[in-house]
Amino acid sequence: MKRHVLSLLLLVGIIAGTTNSFAQEESKMDSVECLKNYSLYKEALKKKMYDYSIDAWRTMFDQCPDVTIRLYSDGVKLYKHYIKKETDNVRKEALIDTLMMVYDQRIKYFGDHPKYPEGWVLGRKGIDIVTYRRNDVESIKMAIDCFEASHQQLATKVEPMVAVNWLQATNALLKTGDRTEVELLNVYLDVDEVLSSHIAKQKSEKHIAMLNKASNTCVEIVSNSGLDDCNTLQSALSDKYELVKDNPAGLERLLTLLNSLDCTNSELYAKAAEQNYQLAPTAKASYLLAKYFIKQNQFDKAKEYYLKTISQADDQELQAKCFYELAVVTFSHFKNSPEARKYAKNALQKKNNWGKPLILIGNIYAQESANYGANDFEHKTVYWVAIDQFRKAISIDPECKDEANKQISLYSQYLPDKETGFFHGIQEGENYTVGSWINEKTIVRYR
Repeated sequence: MKRHVLSLLLLVGIIAGTTNSFAQEESKMDSVECLKNYSLYKEALKKKMYDYSIDAWRTMFDQCPDVTIRLYSDGVKLYKHYIKKETDNVRKEALIDTLMMVYDQRIKYFGDHPKYPEGWVLGRKGIDIVTYRRNDVESIKMAIDCFEASHQQLATKVEPMVAVNWLQATNALLKTGDRTEVELLNVYLDVDEVLSSHIAKQKSEKHIAMLNKASNTCVEIVSNSGLDDCNTLQSALSDKYELVKDNPAGLERLLTLLNSLDCTNSELYAKAAEQNYQLAPTAKASYLLAKYFIKQNQFDKAKEYYLKTISQADDQELQAKCFYELAVVTFSHFKNSPEARKYAKNALQKKNNWGKPLILIGNIYAQESANYGANDFEHKTVYWVAIDQFRKAISIDPECKDEANKQISLYSQYLPDKETGFFHGIQEGENYTVGSWINEKTIVRYR
């Protein structure tokens, strides 16, 4: 019962007490009383006795608003606790309103704090608006106003989580039609600058990894935004290139963005990729160059850089991707089916649950059917081993099921018929080996 009464008092305070607090220019209560209330609520809060802490905290908020900055960080902790507990939507909204008042009053009395100034507080306020009112468009706009003001005041000192939330909130408005793809890109450029600055200053490898992960998330947001005008993108990113051209990590993020938006056939991409490789000839840098040379139809250079990437990379995922793409190039451009199969099998060795290399091998076999054997029957036996590859792909990788089934349906109609098989003395269900360089064992079946 006591807890229930205290909760009611809390809500009364929301409606009445805090609304008057902004009229006060200095502490109304003498310092001894302020100290007493501070000790009362602080001790209760340490023990997570929130209902015993709230009255003394509210008295401080109303009567001693300028005594200590800790009043406001503790107030955020208190109200987040009550917001989490509250099940009634009307009461929860009132609690959220009060949480916002806590941030606003903190700015009024401590907005010039040297370590946590107004810009820092606005960033945190924006995050909480997004957290508690993410489904309300007007609230998201208010959050973005907070993030933009925070960035204007703090520049690259904005907290990384504030920067990422800024981009996510802008992306939410893109989906409602309240922001454009170009506006999202402009926010991304500011956010990337913030994250790059924090990465450069960070000493902890763990924190650097976390920041790089956040940076990659931001790239994904822009990549999925629908921005597909590479001319617009190149124009917008040219200034960004000048800022990061001597920074390998920044160049790599720029290239990753261009690559994810399939804007690799551009002067900017070429310049950035070559500069990146000159500064840091890493596996990732050589991979991005390989992608560029593919777009330029310079397949010999592409192959060179794919092989460099494979030899340098420690990441088996990247090695698998390179082997697979090299297999595609070798098959489609160099017309070398045995070598293409070798690269596809290498990809499968690096990533043994990936079905795409098997589908590629199946397609290589199917395309080679006319070159195998001495007659039409032997040509068609190659489809048996092609279909085997498609079925293997399904067995190890459910994601490629639709593509594999489409290929099975296509090539099943070209299998030998029973009459021809009988003429060659081969019974359905027998073991059979497709020879030459293919050299695959299979089971006889007819259409």
